[in-house]
Amino acid sequence: MAINTVRRLAADIMHVGENKIRIKPGDIKDVEGALTRADVKGLIAKGSIIKLPPQGRASTAKKGRRGHGHRKGTVLDSKGVWMEKIRAQRRFLGLLLESGALPKAQKKVIYRKLKSGIFRNKRAMFMFLKEGGLVAKDLEMPKFAPPHGPHTPAPWTKSAEGGKDKPAAPAAQAANTHNDKKGERK
Repeated sequence: MAINTVRRLAADIMHVGENKIRIKPGDIKDVEGALTRADVKGLIAKGSIIKLPPQGRASTAKKGRRGHGHRKGTVLDSKGVWMEKIRAQRRFLGLLLESGALPKAQKKVIYRKLKSGIFRNKRAMFMFLKEGGLVAKDLEMPKFAPPHGPHTPAPWTKSAEGGKDKPAAPAAQAANTHNDKKGERK
């Protein structure tokens, strides 16, 4: 039997590809003499035909990404993260201006620095203001709670603006509504 045929049969028997099959150079005559699948199995048992070990993958290629549908892990919305960060920093700037810790003349300069994204967080901004002499060195970083608590609606929700989630009309107004049934006269 031809060597290519023996290689194909051995690959099928060992459940690997043909490229993973090696035939020892000294046993080529025995391999060419194999006529049946049983002969090939005997050569495998004898050690004339061997299977190469799997190569594996490089550590960097283990989690190859192919596209958005195949990505694993938490997706961070970069715009949402930026909005949270910049809004917190702007609220903090407003607090410093309102309390008088920062001169109002510096508002535009600091606001533009915030917009450029040079501060990682409020603490970095506060340290910059302290080191620049814009706020007193002994001033502690003020802590404040948001204007709305966990159980009260935020000011931008519909119920706070008086949208669709309005409370029901009072009883006095309800009495004035037209509830007459058709055909009834008073």
